[in-house]
Amino acid sequence: MTGKVISVDDHVIERPDTFTSRLPESMKEDALQLSRDDNGVDWWVYAGEPVRKVSTSAAACREDRGPVDTYDELPAAAYDPVSRLEVMDADGVDVEVLFPQFSGFGGGPFMSSRGTDEMRLAHIRAYNDYVAEEWGAVSDRFVPQALAPLWDPRLAAEEVERAVGIGHKAVMWSSAPQAFGMLDFNDPGWDPLWNTCQELGIPVALHIGSHGAVPEPWEGYGPFSRLAMVSTTAITSNIADITNLLFSGVPQRFPDLKFISVESGVGWVPYLLETADHQWDRQRLWNEGLEMKPSEYFKRQVYVTFWYERITQSMCDAIGVDNIMWEADFPHPTSTYPESKRFIADSVKDLPDADREKVLCGNAETVFGISAA
Repeated sequence: MTGKVISVDDHVIERPDTFTSRLPESMKEDALQLSRDDNGVDWWVYAGEPVRKVSTSAAACREDRGPVDTYDELPAAAYDPVSRLEVMDADGVDVEVLFPQFSGFGGGPFMSSRGTDEMRLAHIRAYNDYVAEEWGAVSDRFVPQALAPLWDPRLAAEEVERAVGIGHKAVMWSSAPQAFGMLDFNDPGWDPLWNTCQELGIPVALHIGSHGAVPEPWEGYGPFSRLAMVSTTAITSNIADITNLLFSGVPQRFPDLKFISVESGVGWVPYLLETADHQWDRQRLWNEGLEMKPSEYFKRQVYVTFWYERITQSMCDAIGVDNIMWEADFPHPTSTYPESKRFIADSVKDLPDADREKVLCGNAETVFGISAA
């Protein structure tokens, strides 16, 4: 047993010049960048339109778990890799798998119709270069993941291949590109991308919030109730997305391709698999080419993450102990930071040592092709 801990979902807060320093001069005016409004609040703005406030992006580092108004108020660990390593050491985390923040969990702002395809692709490449150069190159305790263009499967495959060449270990994808006006997730038109990922041996990360818009919460919510509602809705949206994946035929066509449902928890999985298998049987889906039960595709190719749930042996038996990984979601409001050691101890205390090692480290090493040693 290594005793190591890998968090498979943490976020880098992009530096203010991440894009303006990497894009051609002709694109800088419309590049994703910080802009302070008349109320003194910092927004990230893309192609002249606001994308997201700085707000609660690093709320885990605040005692009140609340928002800030300006980028200057963020702790250094949110955007600086050296400071992040110090925080990881204190929190008991050995390796972080990195997602962006303001670039979207599947490249959201760059998948809109704003800007030319050339400008959107330049942003995606700039982000991929940034996280490889300024995080991955600093320490092998940081695991970069690539964005890719949703509007062109072959271009996406090319960018993924380029990104893997500079150190990326996975691709971040939308669980519903059709929500952005692109091909449906299930469309065989994506096969060049799936084939490239399979050949490269990299997983596809489906982070909550990559689906697209979620229903606007009730206007009567307080700020923290609103945040809780939005976060929970985003989490539960992945249930539908993984259901679609299991029935889509993609895992059947690409049997070595791995998908990760990120920040959606694990408690719902046994029920989903039982229900999906029942429907597969009652609707005789083998007649439509779905040769195996959904639960069999899941255990072969799909992974889920937890950060606060109590993981029992019965859950491991139903889901597959090899399909579960841990995350801290630093520095987001829901993160286990700065108490990850306590959360981990409580979450896995019912598991034998070998299974604890798998869900905290071993499974992530296998899925991402990395080592926490």
